[in-house]
Amino acid sequence: MTQAESDPLAEVRIRRDGTDGPGGRGGPGARYVLDVTERQFHLLRRAVLTLAYDETSPAVRALVQGSVEVSLDGPLQLGLSYDDAVPGPITLTFEQLHALHAVLTTLPAATIWPEPEFVERVGDFRETVLRMAGLLRWGFRDQRMTRGEHG
Repeated sequence: MTQAESDPLAEVRIRRDGTDGPGGRGGPGARYVLDVTERQFHLLRRAVLTLAYDETSPAVRALVQGSVEVSLDGPLQLGLSYDDAVPGPITLTFEQLHALHAVLTTLPAATIWPEPEFVERVGDFRETVLRMAGLLRWGFRDQRMTRGEHG
C-alpha cells in the first residue's frame, strides 16, 4: 500500500492547464488543475460552504478571499447537494486558488467553535483542514519547480 492509498490527504497534484497569465509565468490569468481525491474534494467544498454560511458579510469574505468577485461556486459545485456533486479534478484561476487556500488557513484559526462543533460544521478536524492548505501550497510549489520556475 502506498502512502497516498493509506492517507487520503497524502498529496494534491497541481498542474497548469496551458492557459497562462501575462508573460507565460502563471499568476493572474493562469489556470490550474487540482487532482484531488473524493475526500479532498468534499473537504474543500465543506470548508468553503462553512465560511459562506457562517460569514454573511461580503466585506469579511472579501478580506479572507482577497476579493468580492472571486467565486468558487462553479469549480466546487457549491450549488449542488453532496450527493449530486461529482468529485474530480478542479480547475481554478490563480485568484480562486488563492481564495481557496485562504479559506483553509482562516477557517481553523478564526472560528471559536469547540473542536466537536468545528468537526460537525466542517466535516473534519482543524488540523486536517490546515493540512489540506499545506498540501495546496506544496502542490503549487511542486508544479512551479517542475516547470523550472523558482520564484
